[in-house]
Amino acid sequence: NVTLLVMPPAVQKGQHAALLCLYDLEEAPLYSVKWYRGNHEFYRYSPTDTPPNKIFPFDGIHVDLSMSNATQVMLQNVQFKLSGNISCEVSADSPSFSTAIVSRHLMVVDLPDSGPEIHTEKERYEPGDVLNANCTSPPSKPPAFLSFLLNNQPVGRPETQKIPGPDLLQSSSLTLTVQLLPSHFNNGQLILKCTAIVATLYRESTEIHLGVSPREPIPERVTSPNVASHTSTATATVHLVLLLIALYSGR
Repeated sequence: NVTLLVMPPAVQKGQHAALLCLYDLEEAPLYSVKWYRGNHEFYRYSPTDTPPNKIFPFDGIHVDLSMSNATQVMLQNVQFKLSGNISCEVSADSPSFSTAIVSRHLMVVDLPDSGPEIHTEKERYEPGDVLNANCTSPPSKPPAFLSFLLNNQPVGRPETQKIPGPDLLQSSSLTLTVQLLPSHFNNGQLILKCTAIVATLYRESTEIHLGVSPREPIPERVTSPNVASHTSTATATVHLVLLLIALYSGR
C-alpha cells in the first residue's frame, strides 16, 4: 500500500517542491525507497547502507539531502526539466521481497510577471457598435488560458493564441468581435473583463469600462406665468404715464 503526494503539483520555477511517499509494509522490514523522474533514478534510501540516502545526479533536479529521508524528498530550485512523471518505488526486505511503485505528474511553471492587458478600438461604445478587443498575457510556461466576460457574461470563443517567446516561454493572445445589442448593456454600463489562468497557481483579471456616460439633460426654457403677468402690467403702467404726460404738455 503506497501513496505518493507531490506538493504542490504545479510549482513555480526556482521554488521548492516536496515529494512524499507514504507506505505500509505490514511489519515487513524496509529494503529501499527509490525515486525516479521518468526512467531516471535520482534519489534512493536504503536503511542497510551507510549512509542510508544517496543522490544520483540529474540535470534540473537538486535534492536537499538534509530534508530527505525514507518517506520524503525535498527538491530545491526546480527547473523545467523536472516536469513530468515522478515515481516512488518501495521494496520490502526478506521474507516478502515485495515491491510497489506509484507515479504522479509534477509540472514546473513560470508565471506571467503582470496581469493581462485589454486593447479596444474606442473608449466608449453604444448599442449597434461592433466591439473589437484584444487581450494579451505576458510570457509564461505553460501559456496562460484567456477568457472574456462582458458584464459578467461569457462572450466569444476561448481560442487562445500562443506566441513563442524567450527561454521556452509563450505569451497568450485572445481576440473578440461582437455586435453590441441593447441587452449587452446594464443601465448604459458595459464592462469587459479578461481573465488569465496558469495551472492552479495563477489567476489574474483586468477589466475596463466601455459603456456610454449618462447624458446630462438639456435644460428647457421655462417662463413663469407670474413673471409674464408682472411684465405685462409694468408695460401698461408705463404707457399710461406717458399718455398722461403728453396730455398735460398739450394744455
